[in-house]
Amino acid sequence: MHARDIPIDEEGALGLCRLLLRAVEPCDPRFPVQRVVEPVRKPGVWERLDRWFAKARQRDRERYLAQARDVFELEARIRALDRRPYY
Repeated sequence: MHARDIPIDEEGALGLCRLLLRAVEPCDPRFPVQRVVEPVRKPGVWERLDRWFAKARQRDRERYLAQARDVFELEARIRALDRRPYY
């Protein structure tokens, strides 16, 4: 009995066994696995703008934290940043 003979709609322990059998079943060279490759989507204008703002915000936070003189001030600055909303 092959894993593909087990009904797909079975749930519970039988469904788990089916998934495990399918994972360890050797590939049959007569039936090559066809992988669907989705094309890479270029980010749009809004997504690029959002990424740019996120990087700028991260740079500002890191610059602010780098100005701390000791570990106690650094921890205080981290707590202050955690309390701020970031919108």
